[in-house]
Amino acid sequence: MNQSLTVLMIAVSLFGSCKRVGLEQEIDPNGLYTPYLTSVRSDVQVVLKWGKPVCAFCGSCPCPELNPDHFEILFSDTGTSDLKTYTTVSANVFEATINNLVNGKSYYFAIKAVISGKKYTRSAPIMVIPDTPENISPLFPTIDKNTQYGSWSPDRLSVAYDGDYFWNNGNNLARSVFVYISKKKDSDLIAKNASSPEWSPLENRIVYQTDDGEVSNSQGHRPSHIAVCDLDANTILRLTKGGSFNFLPSWSPDGAWVAYLSDQAKGKEFNIWKIVSTGGTPIQVTSDFNDLGELAIPEDRSPETLSWSKDGKNIAFSRLTKSGQVVNKDIYSVSSGSGYKTEIVTSPWNDYCPAYSPDGKAMAFISDRSGSAEIWTMELQTKKLKQVTGSTGKWIYENSGRIEWSKSGDKILFTGNSDNFSTLYSVDVR
Repeated sequence: MNQSLTVLMIAVSLFGSCKRVGLEQEIDPNGLYTPYLTSVRSDVQVVLKWGKPVCAFCGSCPCPELNPDHFEILFSDTGTSDLKTYTTVSANVFEATINNLVNGKSYYFAIKAVISGKKYTRSAPIMVIPDTPENISPLFPTIDKNTQYGSWSPDRLSVAYDGDYFWNNGNNLARSVFVYISKKKDSDLIAKNASSPEWSPLENRIVYQTDDGEVSNSQGHRPSHIAVCDLDANTILRLTKGGSFNFLPSWSPDGAWVAYLSDQAKGKEFNIWKIVSTGGTPIQVTSDFNDLGELAIPEDRSPETLSWSKDGKNIAFSRLTKSGQVVNKDIYSVSSGSGYKTEIVTSPWNDYCPAYSPDGKAMAFISDRSGSAEIWTMELQTKKLKQVTGSTGKWIYENSGRIEWSKSGDKILFTGNSDNFSTLYSVDVR
């Protein structure tokens, strides 16, 4: 182990980012406190943070009887299976700064809480890659409402997104699709009761999902459909119809097809479908999307987003997988013609929201491997990983779906947090 590493200990109160996901701690089967570890990376440095023990019943008040005797910081620069104790810290320390690391190199950490001398619990391991802080820019000059799921126009002068639409003097609210035009620094409403827009890679068309005008059936199921707005012709074409729930539309690279998820084949079971973007008969791409054995979840919506490969032959998505007793999300691709699935990104962590790079050589995705949701990239041929975000202490909105590369491949558009709102940002890809 590199003995030049130095550790700076700072006693802190409950770490806010952990509280965001309700995971200041985990409780093991014996009711013992288990720390939940997060990280903030910077130039040759990683800051580790974990929460104080709190009452398992109310989730907020301190719980002295759960206090560990001390913590041990576990460290490895080779992998999670090689974690070893680097140093021991007192029970009132909840933050550690690890210095003298190498930028671009992967490091692995975990925190062990030693309780009553012999008993102990250990956090799930995390993976962090230190680097100089990333350059992140907000899309909007003013952030005063929720905006998410952004998609650039081909010239990157406009962005389609979904956000809050208010009417009736602010008494009514609906998630709706807008287009933000950077030249006039304002947004135009495209469709009410709509979401998940994606701009055509070649034309001035936007695909999205909508339930506008739909009525819930007797089981409380409200259909959702895929629609295309032609901005030049000022027309809207609905591609799907009937009582099914259709969502997550994504353009093929040539703009000829739209892939989406739908339950139209087997009731509540979702599968990937595709349809000609000018209208036609839907074609089922997958027939066993939910094939998880005893963990089969008919209403599984784990893909969050779909992404076509640049040659149009494959569609990437995430799905639930099981390893031992652990269930998480891995990234697969499926042939857009045959439905054959292939693993792309698998790990002990949750990896999801894939996005192929413009040159088709890399994939961006969201992962919680650093302890919170951040953007990562992987070279498809070498499997080399790079951590794109993780220096701000904020987080990526993992439940808002899309991340998207710019056409030139120098930026990625994503949804993040800003005070009380979700909003769109771009980050430079170095």
